[in-house]
Amino acid sequence: MLADHTAEQALHERVVRRQGEWERESRGLVDPPLPSDMLQPWEVWDKDLFDLEMVRVFGRSWVWLGDTEDLQKTGDYITGNIGAQPVVVIRQEDGSLKGFLNNCRHRAAGLAFKPAGHCKALACPYHAWTYGLDGRLLSIPDMDRMYGPDFPKEDYGLVPIRVKVAFGKLVFGCLSRKAPQFEDWIAPLLPRYEKYKIHTFKRYHRELDETFPINWKAFVENSNDDYHVRFVHRRLNKVRKQMDTIVRFEGRTTSGYKPHSANFDMSAGRTDLSEEDLRGSYAEFVYPNLTPLPYASQLILVRVDPIAPDRSRLFSRIYGLSDDLELQNRELDGLELTNKEDTDMVTQLMENLRSPFYRVGPPSTWEGRAHHMMRLIRRDVATPLDPDEFDGPVDKD
Repeated sequence: MLADHTAEQALHERVVRRQGEWERESRGLVDPPLPSDMLQPWEVWDKDLFDLEMVRVFGRSWVWLGDTEDLQKTGDYITGNIGAQPVVVIRQEDGSLKGFLNNCRHRAAGLAFKPAGHCKALACPYHAWTYGLDGRLLSIPDMDRMYGPDFPKEDYGLVPIRVKVAFGKLVFGCLSRKAPQFEDWIAPLLPRYEKYKIHTFKRYHRELDETFPINWKAFVENSNDDYHVRFVHRRLNKVRKQMDTIVRFEGRTTSGYKPHSANFDMSAGRTDLSEEDLRGSYAEFVYPNLTPLPYASQLILVRVDPIAPDRSRLFSRIYGLSDDLELQNRELDGLELTNKEDTDMVTQLMENLRSPFYRVGPPSTWEGRAHHMMRLIRRDVATPLDPDEFDGPVDKD
């Protein structure tokens, strides 16, 4: 799989030139006394910048796709997106998982269309090219007449991607061959997450899936903002000691820890975690688009999928130890309300961030996580992909 590096660089140069022009032309109405690396207006509505993010941010990142509950038998599959790229992960006959770009090699048609399903092979609905579970191109209708006997069918299998099952449960995918291994990607969180025993958690009976008129980075910034929580989510102040928030960020992960009040217990009787883990909760982030909220008895995952500069999908699941549907519905309803509070606020911000004349203020101490993520995104946007970014094996993870 090759990247068009000339087009990638031309796109980057166009983005830099236009941003410089916008900044110069709109300077002066709002004159910020202090510099700020927080999200600026031109970063939420520029289509070229969005396209570059799909290449340089998502093209080399690990992205959560689903879980093994949908991948029990040979031929079971899940689909998802890594930025703008559709992908599919399939259970193989030997029990392993393999991931591929979810595109026929002929004219880019999709091959698997359900979020989760089962297949014996993948057949393109456009021209009926058919692929095996392992990605091999099995057949082309009338191949000899269409292409002749020398067509290199063995070179037109599905394009593979890297796949990792984390904590015996969660499935992640990565397009790049150069990105670090998943364990290194989330290294600051890894020791604690290994103790949660996520493989014993079960997926709650429904998920949340909605599209909003927001830029994906605006939601990333919100997810890493510990400052807004006691105002936008003030109903939670009675169970969390918001003023004792501890902000941490390192590598491609961030963590905002809040101790719980004495009468709020999410431990489910567990005693095998640290006192901090049992008596508080974390709002965390895994670059580029995943918000995990881990508890001793529960794991909430919220993923923001970029669709367009002003449109994003929010996909959320909860995993936990309880089979009680009433409890599950309460937790899901609570998450839905939290998501609504956040997206209502971010939607309002988006309306105002459309103005090229506005300049944002400096980040507070409790916006340190958001500041960290914005710097990571800008760093990747400014850094070209390696010429061999997509060369090499996919089975090293």
